[in-house]
Amino acid sequence: MANLLSAQKLAKARKTFNIYNFLNSFSFVFVSGSIITLFALKLGAQNSIIGLLNALAYVTFFMLPLGKRLVKRSSIIKVFGWGWVVRYIALVPILFAPLFASKGHMGLAILMLILGTAGFHIARGIALIGNNPVLGLLSTGGGDKPRSDQGRYLVTISVVNSVAAILANIVLAFLLGQEASLWTYTIAIGLGIITGLISCAILFKTPEPEAFSSKEEQSLWDVTKEALVQPEFRAFIFTFMLLSFLSGMGRAFLPVYAKEVFAQGDDAIMVYSIVASLGSITMGLITRLVVDRLGSKPLFIIYSAIGFVSFLPIALIPDSATLMGAPSVIALFLAIVHFLSSFGFAGEENAAQVYYFGLVPKEKMLDLAVIYNLAYGIGGSLGSFLGGGILEIFSNIGLSNAGAFRLYYAAISIGLVVVIYSMRNLPHMGAKSVTQSISILLSPKELRAFDLLTRLDQSASAHEEVRIIQKLSKSESNLTQKELVEYLYSPRFEVRSEALLALESIPELDHETIAALIREVKANVYTTAYVAARILGKQRSSIAIPALIESLDGPDYMLQSMAMVALARLEAFEAIEKIERLIQSTNNPRVRISGAYALELFGRINSIPTLISCLKAEDRPANVSDELVLSISGILGIDKEFYLLYSEFIDDNSSGIAQLIAYAEDLNLGDYRLNAWISAVDALFAPDSDTAPLARLLLASPKITDSILMLSDGLLDPKLTYPGFNFLCAYIALHIEDLKDY
Repeated sequence: MANLLSAQKLAKARKTFNIYNFLNSFSFVFVSGSIITLFALKLGAQNSIIGLLNALAYVTFFMLPLGKRLVKRSSIIKVFGWGWVVRYIALVPILFAPLFASKGHMGLAILMLILGTAGFHIARGIALIGNNPVLGLLSTGGGDKPRSDQGRYLVTISVVNSVAAILANIVLAFLLGQEASLWTYTIAIGLGIITGLISCAILFKTPEPEAFSSKEEQSLWDVTKEALVQPEFRAFIFTFMLLSFLSGMGRAFLPVYAKEVFAQGDDAIMVYSIVASLGSITMGLITRLVVDRLGSKPLFIIYSAIGFVSFLPIALIPDSATLMGAPSVIALFLAIVHFLSSFGFAGEENAAQVYYFGLVPKEKMLDLAVIYNLAYGIGGSLGSFLGGGILEIFSNIGLSNAGAFRLYYAAISIGLVVVIYSMRNLPHMGAKSVTQSISILLSPKELRAFDLLTRLDQSASAHEEVRIIQKLSKSESNLTQKELVEYLYSPRFEVRSEALLALESIPELDHETIAALIREVKANVYTTAYVAARILGKQRSSIAIPALIESLDGPDYMLQSMAMVALARLEAFEAIEKIERLIQSTNNPRVRISGAYALELFGRINSIPTLISCLKAEDRPANVSDELVLSISGILGIDKEFYLLYSEFIDDNSSGIAQLIAYAEDLNLGDYRLNAWISAVDALFAPDSDTAPLARLLLASPKITDSILMLSDGLLDPKLTYPGFNFLCAYIALHIEDLKDY
């Protein structure tokens, strides 16, 4: 077994592999796919040859059993690395194709292209056996348990691949231009070979992963016979093979279609490849979010249907000539076709893989994976190879290029309809139906919620959980509610806490969730009960009032705090008296602050004496006193204007008083009242403070209200010496007519 990598060694190994992966993905675009197709077309290759070249890409999957045998005799990194070296060396014959073509030997030039492509994919298939073990090592660090960042790292690898591919396609588009020469193709492929060999040198620096088990294995033939006896596996594997066949027929010839029917330049073809890569990236990001919650079968069907939709316009377009005068329309049309094709069929392949993992027993996973890959290889290679022959037949019977492709993609579309219709009989392995899944996939809100829930499930640090939950609170998705409620019954505090915080973000909770929250208030004192109380208050759940009032008598100060605020939100006026007694008797700052805020929410003038009495307490911290002052201002309805001035005052008393005086001078108070107020303020904040002048000013109001009497009594009480209260009274003297009870 490989040694467990330290955090430092793992970070270094990941960095090394990321560099390799970027260079490898970059080089892959330069030596395979669209560039090989364009090169062949430049050499005058017929569609049958194009089909053969695309079919050779699937040879990779036939070589995996050989690679599996080699790793039993050598290290995985050696098989992986040297196999990669061989695949780039195998491309060398392609470099001689222009030379043969210049001497008129076009057949020999095309043969070099075929030999190089075949050698590349054969060696690739043998070496590819090492890819997953290396990814397994780097995602786990060599340990037996998954790392907290395992999923994130694997996604990072995928992103690196996609970014490198897009960058490579951009470079190729500029390099090839509208119509590249044969030697330009050679230079591009040579650049890909050099970049690839550099990536190999970096790959050899990757740590050796854990070796495969040396247990006796069944022969491939025996495994195949045993698997195909099972009707569920047989139905899936034949469906997957048919889809691979039809996908191979259609996708392989999209560049040919663009070039022969619409006369698109080489640079345009590379741009369409970029668009296709974007389709795959978009699909991957979406699938990662939803596959575990929607299930693989609905996605298997939906993505196959999207693939069908991508081919259908080609079959239905009446006449390509009608678009020839609108190059922008042509470009948009082809871009959409490439995007949807890659989105749909790449998604279908991903969903099929997930479906496979859910279908086969764990102990048969490795052996049946060979069958799965062979099915993909057989279907894709036959589709590409036969597709080229079919297109040639259509051309030979006198159809135009546009007509041949129209008929060709019509046939593929009909085949896809039949296969997709038959997929309804596959074993159900989805949490949602196809209709439900489509609705969710079309909702950005639900997709974001799924993303956040997935990341929450994978999170292992408190910091990350807080960050994700804060974002989840903005999703407002009701789809997550039922799922989250289940976690409220978990015996683990962390699980319940995460579920409660996520539920808090949902605008409207159902009756079952409310009942579960009430149970949480009663059953989980000292842990998550206070969060449940907070949510019940926000939900305005009146049925929770008895449980919340009862919790005020309990020992959990956090629950007491949240329950008081919740009762205020619920307008449970019967709880006011109990709340007032509680904040007067408690020495807990949190309870007193929450109680003051609750009384502010109730908004009853009669609660002001209670708040003033709390300001007299000798044990109150300054921040508690400030909360009490601000709650009084809230009850009086002047908190918005007062808050900014008060913030300045508590930061710097002198500056706050100066700001208040400047504020008063901007009001139309009249000289007499302004001067009287300034005189009272000067006396109020003098070293030997005199509160009487301001009290008299308050009592000189044209209408004496309960609040004025309460505030005046507080000013004249020698036990109330908090400067913040004096500042509040000074401000109120400027706005007596604005008070709620005036």
